[in-house]
Amino acid sequence: MKTIALYMRLSNEDAHEGESCSIGNQRALLLDYVRSHGEFDGWNILEFLDDGYSGVSFDRPGIQKLLALAGDTVNCIIVKDFSRFGRNLVEVGDYLDQIFPFLGVRFIAVNEGYDSGQGMGSTAGLDVSLKALIYEMYSRDVSEKIRSVKHAKMRKGEYQGTIAFYGYKKSGTEKGRLEVDGPAAEVVRRIFRRAAEGITPTAIAVELNRDGIPSPLVYRRENHTDSGHSWRVAGDMTCWTRENVRRTLCDERYTGRLVSHTRAKEDVSAKISKLLPKEEWIIAEDAHEALISKELFEQAQTVLRHCRHTKTPQKPYQRFRGLLKCAYCGKALSKSGKEAYYYCTTRKVLPEAPCACVRIGEKELEESLLESLRIQVQLAGQPEESRQDGRTEQSILQEKLRECQKEADRCKARQAAAFEDYAEGRIRKQEYLSRKGEIAARQDEITKQYKEISDKLAEAAQSKNRETVDLGRYAFVKELTREMLEELVKEIRIGKENSIEIVWNFRE
Repeated sequence: MKTIALYMRLSNEDAHEGESCSIGNQRALLLDYVRSHGEFDGWNILEFLDDGYSGVSFDRPGIQKLLALAGDTVNCIIVKDFSRFGRNLVEVGDYLDQIFPFLGVRFIAVNEGYDSGQGMGSTAGLDVSLKALIYEMYSRDVSEKIRSVKHAKMRKGEYQGTIAFYGYKKSGTEKGRLEVDGPAAEVVRRIFRRAAEGITPTAIAVELNRDGIPSPLVYRRENHTDSGHSWRVAGDMTCWTRENVRRTLCDERYTGRLVSHTRAKEDVSAKISKLLPKEEWIIAEDAHEALISKELFEQAQTVLRHCRHTKTPQKPYQRFRGLLKCAYCGKALSKSGKEAYYYCTTRKVLPEAPCACVRIGEKELEESLLESLRIQVQLAGQPEESRQDGRTEQSILQEKLRECQKEADRCKARQAAAFEDYAEGRIRKQEYLSRKGEIAARQDEITKQYKEISDKLAEAAQSKNRETVDLGRYAFVKELTREMLEELVKEIRIGKENSIEIVWNFRE
């Protein structure tokens, strides 16, 4: 008995389109198609579905089960349209033009009026390409609609963040609403009260660390509210700092005012967002329970403004600004205005931290850097052969690249041989699929290796160019300038006992 496979897929984006895209409606459409075509009378019907999976990739449990049976158990596959099967034009085309015809599997897309049994297996490439373009445009349109819906919810005072900000937690009963998180809320109130009393952010941070109060990051981790998220921090020193105290004091949301849409992407497909002008922010008054009064908030702002006004102005010229980092916490080092030395400010808020020993004089720092630079110049002047046992780094990498290419060619030959063996009946389908899977896995490994070697080769070429061309200019340098440091140095890490680790721009 022949078998029909009905495949249905519903992604998260499709959910916004309502009932028309539901699994139930897809099933009704496909069953109606089967019943209306007498040629399928007596055929066995199997259903395969993926609920909540994107069509961009074929890494879906339902489609994988279906493809494993194609050509063996399944003789015909029916879908609502091409986009249900997949949105990747290249992969969809491979299945329609090559794989399914070879396996003897008929493919039908109902809404497109496509039937490989009627068209001799041709996908009408131009038509499919146009449909793929339409699907891409559709995806972008859906994204825009989702964004519009979110903005509307923001204006109504509904919180759209992934997790609640410090002092609050998401409501367990009402979507988009925030509830007061008791322990964290009390810390927020304490910070504002102390600021209103004239206590500086640095002094507040010292108090909180001394009393063992977890920082917002640590608090989220301890309470498992950041599950599924990877929070990037400068180092392991996740304590209260002047900066996160200041951020708390400047956050209007603690007055019950919900400020949203402060950042946005220039395009739906963009990965990086930018800060928007304040006039474009979305603000909702009394969106959630306030932790502090507006009066207390303003008192804190007055103290903050005073702190900023009384701050010692930074000298306009600092050669090492932004380059010096603490080897323990990763924070940028600050310069003493009187004694010309650099230190880690973490010791101000956490005296017991290892950062307390990070301190280096400017003169000693410059001498160490100049000596390290002289060594780099000498290395650049040496023949590469003397450092690579007669072989340059580039020649070794190029040889590895050639080996990868040879291995890739061997995989193609093995793939063709397996296909020929299967087509001529020398091996069964299961063995062919097993061989194909092994070869594909090896090809993935080779592709990864090829990319890694290519990247290293490009870096080696760049490094060689910098060493032989740029570094020669600094052979007799006696004093470092800001311009030189920006060109040569990426980062300088200072540890205890004046240990120095230099990350050069021209080598790893």
